[in-house]
Amino acid sequence: MKRRKWLWLKMTIPFVLSTLLLDACSFSVKVLSTPPSSLADTPQVSTPSAATETAIPPTALIAFETPTLISIRADTISMLEIFKSFELGDGVRSLAFTPDGTVLAAAGGNREDFGIHLWNVANGDSLGKLDAHKGIVWGVAFSPDGQLLASVSSDKTAKIWDWRNGTLLKSLDLPGEVVSVSFSPDGQTLAVGGVDELEGQIQHATIWTFSVSSWAPLLKFPEYLDITAMAYSPNGRWLVGGGTSRNVQVWRTSDGTSLFTLNHAHQVTEAAISPNSSTVATATCQTTVNDECTEGGVWLWDLSTGRLINRLTGFPDVVESIAFSMDGSSLIAASRDGTLRVYTTSDYLPQFEATPPGGNGMMALSPDGGLLATGGASGAVHVWKVVYRP
Repeated sequence: MKRRKWLWLKMTIPFVLSTLLLDACSFSVKVLSTPPSSLADTPQVSTPSAATETAIPPTALIAFETPTLISIRADTISMLEIFKSFELGDGVRSLAFTPDGTVLAAAGGNREDFGIHLWNVANGDSLGKLDAHKGIVWGVAFSPDGQLLASVSSDKTAKIWDWRNGTLLKSLDLPGEVVSVSFSPDGQTLAVGGVDELEGQIQHATIWTFSVSSWAPLLKFPEYLDITAMAYSPNGRWLVGGGTSRNVQVWRTSDGTSLFTLNHAHQVTEAAISPNSSTVATATCQTTVNDECTEGGVWLWDLSTGRLINRLTGFPDVVESIAFSMDGSSLIAASRDGTLRVYTTSDYLPQFEATPPGGNGMMALSPDGGLLATGGASGAVHVWKVVYRP
């Protein structure tokens, strides 16, 4: 998941670096629901073996002891807590977990540090940094089998890494900066979204897809301005993308046919699709004053019809990241100001709210649903889990 560009034509925001120690921080948490039933028999996180410090030797990351976690869902949201914090050193633009949740990748940069940082989640050890990009890293994504890491940057490249060995496998050159990246659910296709060629006064944008087996180009999904929001449906049938044009299109992945256009009042920063592939959530700004977002929101759409279902409003700033829980019972949203809010999808009422220090516009949920990572402009990265306290 990446730090999206709000007011794309005017962006360049200085970031303030800060040092954060978990024991010294304070933040507010508001539980808005009744505490869940007892989970006294649920095992707690185990302690993995030590990891490497800065380098990534060829075999250092082959196996980790996978922690046993309580899933983040509607009946456990009230027990969500920060248990690890890391420091990126510059603004956080994107976060991603390996499929087993043992490793967290974070990337960003503003004027320096365009590396992709890797951490052992359970014990907090640094696993080194992947360096090759020459500009802001807007997005990172692990392949479904966990073998590959893809990254996209303002340097007009998408790069594919053997992250375990720290090896750059492929660099794809694109016409303009690229800001969105995702593997298809079956791991056979890589989608990269960003700025395409300028045609007269029209700034085109495109999602390019590539065969993972050969990196040969496949289909192009056309849009305008930039692709700040992109997501595959879990069933692999649809690809949604768009954002800067205020539109998000729904394409059929088999042939690239555009099925619907989801129209918004303002730019869209991210899109997420529910586990059953029925609902699209889009992160956006609800209200602006003098081109500044004064209220963020999440819009919900029926993926089969393109019909708007609901609007979730009241965020103090633009919503930059959204994710559905793995069981589909909750929707998690993070806004740029530092608000983290969780809704139950049965009625879309808020059940949990927190304001971790340093802001948390960037967010990623681990594929197994047990961990949540948040990060923001300060460079601080927090990892959350459900903690049962009898």
